[in-house]
This record gives sequence, structure tokens and C-alpha cells, in this order.
Amino acid sequence: MDEFSIGDTVTITGSVMTGSVGTVVYLDETRGKYLVHVGGTAQNYYDPDEIELFSS
Repeated sequence: MDEFSIGDTVTITGSVMTGSVGTVVYLDETRGKYLVHVGGTAQNYYDPDEIELFSS
């Protein structure tokens, strides 16, 4: 369950906020989901297959 680390910049590929770039801020190990912060106040939990490392 270490696909991503806290502080990683990721692109969201899941259904909510697809295409947005955010930062991994928390890993919920019980649920196996990453909390990704996008912009000012938006954040959501994503499965590992709903995000990928950002590449410019």
C-alpha cells in the first residue's frame, strides 16, 4: 500500500475531479485510500487506481 507518499503531486484519473492536479496529504490505511488536496479547499479520497503521479 505504498504506491504514493505524502507530498506526492498526482493527477486525478477517477470520476471525481478528473484531470485535476493535487497533493497527497494523507493515507487511510484501513480503507486503502489516499486523501488528495486540490486547490484552496477541495479534497477527496481516492483509490490508488484513481490517481497517478503527475508528469509535466
